[in-house]
Amino acid sequence: MYEIRAALRSPLMIGGKTLNSNYRESRDYIPGSVLRAAYAKAIIQRCAYEQKNYWLEYKGQSSCETCGFQAVCKNFTKLAFPTLYPMGARPYPLTAREKKYKDKNTKGVFDILKIRLSQQKKAAEESTWKRLDGFQKDGTRVRLLHSAITRTAIDYKRNAAKEGALYTQNVIAEKYLSSEDKLEDVIFSAETNLLPEEVKELSKIKILHIGADITRGFGKCHIMFKEANEEDIKDDTPEKLLKRIQEFNIGMDPKKFFVILDLLTDAYLGLEEIGTDSMSQTEITDEQMRAFLSKLLPLSHNKYELYRVFKTQEVLRGFDTSKDSEKKMRRRSRLVIKAGAVFVYQACLEDINEEELWHLEKQGIGSYTEHGFGKIRICDEFHTKYDVLKGDKLHESSTKSND
Repeated sequence: MYEIRAALRSPLMIGGKTLNSNYRESRDYIPGSVLRAAYAKAIIQRCAYEQKNYWLEYKGQSSCETCGFQAVCKNFTKLAFPTLYPMGARPYPLTAREKKYKDKNTKGVFDILKIRLSQQKKAAEESTWKRLDGFQKDGTRVRLLHSAITRTAIDYKRNAAKEGALYTQNVIAEKYLSSEDKLEDVIFSAETNLLPEEVKELSKIKILHIGADITRGFGKCHIMFKEANEEDIKDDTPEKLLKRIQEFNIGMDPKKFFVILDLLTDAYLGLEEIGTDSMSQTEITDEQMRAFLSKLLPLSHNKYELYRVFKTQEVLRGFDTSKDSEKKMRRRSRLVIKAGAVFVYQACLEDINEEELWHLEKQGIGSYTEHGFGKIRICDEFHTKYDVLKGDKLHESSTKSND
């Protein structure tokens, strides 16, 4: 198990929301697919052979045996590249709330999941709360700084600027505002399983250019690998997992035993297959979602019943740059469940197999798990630590907002 760290040295533009024809906003994290593409391009630029359309392929030639990237090149499609979050943070679950109006003495973070499942109603003061989004680490909000950069579009046929065509990119700055209100370096990190020889070869690439517009100087990252110590590894065990499930169900109806799947990264679950209208709808109904996912997720249908889903989604479109330019390059639109979604399953205590759930947590759900998509955690501690049902006293948090 290794920790991969990408320290940002120039503004970062990760293809995200195109709010209109001349404005784009970067994502606040680095998907594993983007990290893989950056490494593929860096290795191809060092390859002695032609790699068509920047698609890395092991050639098996004599000079490949002495290449410094032989092990990585051979197994590149099998390597697991994780989603990198800023400062190793995690997304807030969709059940997280905070007060709408705060002063110096009120910094509350609340989780409404247990009250939704046990009492089927809102908390007493929920009208004064709003949903938390973004990232948190150990209860502290991690908020990146953005800067808007406006450029002139280029007409490549005339090799000149397009008249009256400006576009703006809202990029991630190299610094962020810490909880102590200090500017610090932005470091994206995550843990992944790699062989020592693979890490040795990847470590030869000290500077990696990630994301869009790298020819303009964006996305320059200093890459570091660190072997995780046993104390540092955030990996789970079946025993820890079962303990979290039991702690979550304390105080709940004994006739209803819940197992929670928290989505830590975006997931491709094939929701566009629900029907012809699913792509045009802003939201898919909970009934459609439960009926579809109950057949999709690899849990025994006789033991686990999908009880409720908290989720948001977006439609992703784009181009397949691995194909020749003269061929059709536009990808089929896909529905993606956003990180922070919460899947609630109901089961009998005697039917819960912690080994089965542990393996599910290790492999993830949906497609493209090798790119870091579909990573889950069973019954994350956030739901018990900030549960509103713990008592009348509101929970204090060290979360500091940089509004």
